[in-house]
Amino acid sequence: MAVAVRAFLSIVMLAGFYVLAFVQFVAGIALAAWVTSVTTGVLGAKIGAAVFLGTVWAVGYGTWKALRAGRDGPPGIPLTLHNAPLLWQAVYELSKAVGTRAPDEIHLVAEVNAAVSERTRLMGLIGGKRSLYVGMPLLQTFTVAQLRSVLAHELGHYSGKHTRFAGISYRGRLALERTIGHLGQANVAGWVFRGYARLFMLVEHAVSRRQELEADLSSVRVAGRYAAAGALQEVEVLDTAFGFYMTRFVLPGLEAGYVPEDLFGGFAAMLRARAEEISALRAGARTATGAPASRWDTHPPLGARVDAIMAAPETTATIDNSPAAGLIADLGAAGRALQAAALRLDGAVLLPWDEFLAASAGAELQEESDAMLRVFTRAVGQPVEDVGAVLDLIGAGRIDDLAALILPDATRREARKRFADPLGTLLALAAVRSGVARWQHSWTGPTTLLGRDGAPLDLSDLAGLACDPATLPLARQRLRDRGIDVTAAKHVRRRVGTEHATILAGITTAIVDGKRADLLILSHGLLLMPGMPRYKTGMARYRMRRWLSEGDARELAATPGSRFIPYEEIATAVRTTKLRFRWELTLHDGTVVELRNGGQSEEHADAETVFTQAMHAATT
Repeated sequence: MAVAVRAFLSIVMLAGFYVLAFVQFVAGIALAAWVTSVTTGVLGAKIGAAVFLGTVWAVGYGTWKALRAGRDGPPGIPLTLHNAPLLWQAVYELSKAVGTRAPDEIHLVAEVNAAVSERTRLMGLIGGKRSLYVGMPLLQTFTVAQLRSVLAHELGHYSGKHTRFAGISYRGRLALERTIGHLGQANVAGWVFRGYARLFMLVEHAVSRRQELEADLSSVRVAGRYAAAGALQEVEVLDTAFGFYMTRFVLPGLEAGYVPEDLFGGFAAMLRARAEEISALRAGARTATGAPASRWDTHPPLGARVDAIMAAPETTATIDNSPAAGLIADLGAAGRALQAAALRLDGAVLLPWDEFLAASAGAELQEESDAMLRVFTRAVGQPVEDVGAVLDLIGAGRIDDLAALILPDATRREARKRFADPLGTLLALAAVRSGVARWQHSWTGPTTLLGRDGAPLDLSDLAGLACDPATLPLARQRLRDRGIDVTAAKHVRRRVGTEHATILAGITTAIVDGKRADLLILSHGLLLMPGMPRYKTGMARYRMRRWLSEGDARELAATPGSRFIPYEEIATAVRTTKLRFRWELTLHDGTVVELRNGGQSEEHADAETVFTQAMHAATT
């Protein structure tokens, strides 16, 4: 009965979207007809065209995009009976226990999660191909009992027929999103659709929360209350640990173009090294009540789920506390294969862990030093390409100019003293580039820079001497004695591209160096697209909205006539008037780019703020 109610609700909510569009269309055409009868036909025609674009055209476009969109699962690798026979055996047993058909395929994915999907037919009336997704971190850290609990929960979505109508809800939500994204903020039809979308999401999420509680009962029946509650809490702990691992140890290297040889092996090593911290997280998860419930959540709060689990009748399930990793024939090999499938970084360098972390630390130090050298260039109005040039400026009495932007809150006397810290960073880079220092990695602390003697490298005394023109010659001599070449720490201009850039905002009808262009503000820089003639302003706005909703920066940058300006190439950005959008950008190579708006557009107000923020971040 519950399944029938959910099916009816899903179909009604989806149908209501199109009924709403039809009602708006009829009302709009009636208004256009009335306006035509009391005024001129031109105004009525304009209203009719606006109604058509805001209803029939927008809904048709949104529906077409929703139907074409794929629903592929997260990137992963298949787990077959050959490489995971014990896991398949467990899944067959659990499927029988919860009263459902087993999935047709199992995929190993790089997420702290497990999930299921089903490709149904005839709007969910006929079941289809089933897929189960299991996160690698779960297999690395869970016990068999905990993994059985999580898998039983996911298979419970099958037995409860929760996946049958997920496709309808997904397509309906996507159609709404595409339709709303196609309409401007000032469009009245967009206001109505946005209100309906809120109602749609409220109903859908309420159903989703109920389904999660029902699936939790499947976990209890198969694994018992304590294993089911413990698995939920362990997922929270593991998700926190994996997020920290990726942010602290992995992402800096990935951004610099490096990839570790064994991504998941490193995660296991970190968990072993930080066992006490992980235990503290577990203790906190057991006592935490979780965030308060929200109407917009797709899952109930953790505390509410644990309470519901502990209130269910206990079972006599056998508890298997052996490692879940034993369910895979060779989990290490599976993890490396998964890494190759999940991390598709063209041109990245594959390195052993110690070399990867050393390269990551070196890249971070280089980036920090490059930022300072760019600031010094702006401060003195001439290129400052290496640490040797910085020392030359200090010797010439320009230290106050250098410190003004680095330490804006300090007095002149304080700045000279505190300038030793940023200068020490530059000297550390010189030591690395000169081959007299190396990085030592630690899973429990920061990466440390060591000198030739194996002790932590301390250049603070030399940096302090170098900050005073009177003692600068002594500092130079001591640096030479230690084998540190100050000209080795050079500014490196990375070849920043649009491979991983996202589109933040856009301005149509811009004028760039006297020519019409459309300006896209990206996360990594500015992309200038060839503009359209003035009589095609409406088409230009439509094109801009499409780029903002679904554009790919890398593909757009390949358009003939386009131009990409990385933020790090911008030396100065000056707004030449407060009355209009008019900027003058000076690049590090001396090129000057003039930007101004050639007319108003729907994207202009928000985009101008985003542009200003981007320029401030790029030049400070």
